[in-house]
Amino acid sequence: MTDLNELLSKSLSAYDKNRDRSKQVEIGPSSIGGCRRKVYYQLQDAPKTNPDTEALAAILGTFIHSGIAEAIKREDPFGDNFLIEQAYEYEGLKGHCDLFIKDIGLVVDWKTTKKKSLRYFPSEQQRWQVQLYGYLLTKNGHKVNEVSLVAVPRDGDMSEIRAHREPYDEDMALAAIKWLEEVKEMAAANTPPPAEKWAGFCAAYCSYYDASGVNGCPGTTK
Repeated sequence: MTDLNELLSKSLSAYDKNRDRSKQVEIGPSSIGGCRRKVYYQLQDAPKTNPDTEALAAILGTFIHSGIAEAIKREDPFGDNFLIEQAYEYEGLKGHCDLFIKDIGLVVDWKTTKKKSLRYFPSEQQRWQVQLYGYLLTKNGHKVNEVSLVAVPRDGDMSEIRAHREPYDEDMALAAIKWLEEVKEMAAANTPPPAEKWAGFCAAYCSYYDASGVNGCPGTTK
């Protein structure tokens, strides 16, 4: 008898491992402003000590993003005004922007979440991320006026979709870039930053968690 759990898990894992974003070692906007220790390990291409803990939510988020992209295309079928899922690069920083609406200069980033997490939306890390997309678009010749984060609760309904919108702020983007440069210096010097997240959270969600602290991060205690 076919084990459907195993079938789905293997299929999703294989799909994710072959995606371009899964293969890239460069740190993109989505990681900047999060846990320094995690980014440190990513920069060193360190082996994962707690693998597959982040996979399912990330994979489901990818599918939801793809679905949203297809739905949004219906609003601008010829691509005259909407730039959807476009990749940009400037001075080594790479990012994929979910949506840019050219006529109003608006950058949009979709965020899949849970209803209970809406109280923390948007986080500073999320704001840095969308401002970095604005920065990349600006450096690639586009006029950016505003940025927006749109939270889509997986366990909610349409009325619970929440949008945050703010002016484009290059200073905020540059602060995010400075944060990354500082972590890069730590990685180059083999000096890991201190643990930042609670060990219980890391055990469930971080692929670099290591209770012993020998090969990975032990997290912090409450």
